[in-house]
Amino acid sequence: MTRDQLQHQCELGQQQLMRTEYLDAIETLAAAEAVAWDTRDYDTLARLYMPLQEARRQARQRCGEGIVNLDIIAGEGDDEALDPTGVLDQFPHGQLLVAGWGTIHPSQQVRRLARERKQYAETFLAAAYPIVGGARAVIVVPLADVALPDPTPRSIDALLCLLPAHAIVFGPDELPRGSRHGTTKTFGEVMAIWERLHLPFLAAADAQIDPVQKMEGYRRTIQVDPACELAHQKLSDVAKELKRLRRA
Repeated sequence: MTRDQLQHQCELGQQQLMRTEYLDAIETLAAAEAVAWDTRDYDTLARLYMPLQEARRQARQRCGEGIVNLDIIAGEGDDEALDPTGVLDQFPHGQLLVAGWGTIHPSQQVRRLARERKQYAETFLAAAYPIVGGARAVIVVPLADVALPDPTPRSIDALLCLLPAHAIVFGPDELPRGSRHGTTKTFGEVMAIWERLHLPFLAAADAQIDPVQKMEGYRRTIQVDPACELAHQKLSDVAKELKRLRRA
């Protein structure tokens, strides 16, 4: 992609944002960001992170106005009941927690299909595990590239020892049951989970000294939580500083 083509793509993304075509704007601007990052085009990066952040913020708000269901959880051998097409047909608009039995594969598929179908629906990456005594735990992980234990019944302490870093564990009564219409209360509940997921990554990025490593850390934070506003803002600030240093 030439620089002129990259600038045209950024302009297209901003136009889509102004037309409230938020999912299209995200797709366009995220593709431009990937090209600008690969070429270390800090001038373009400094200018595109804020419209990209706004598109993602608006998409998160749209999702929060739909149905909130943090209780789409498989039982043992029940992953087929979590068919991603069926989940998104039932919940085409909303905020979800989809947990496979010892696997995050169903939630990954729901994310993929929601992007393909351009639906304002998002899900956490989650898996359900049996706990000795008949209870069940639900874990939420920040990223897909993690190793998860098999769903053998264990004590909760034994399970915790096997989980990837920064996983969140919910006991049987810690997640709300059933479907609810999105409200400011449900939005706050969902945002609290997103914040618990992204805060360790944001802090790790803040601790970096090298500005490029900082940016890599903030980009990783956005992989965890695409609508993390602080990560986008800090990316824009660091890109501006790198642009200034390059010109000095």
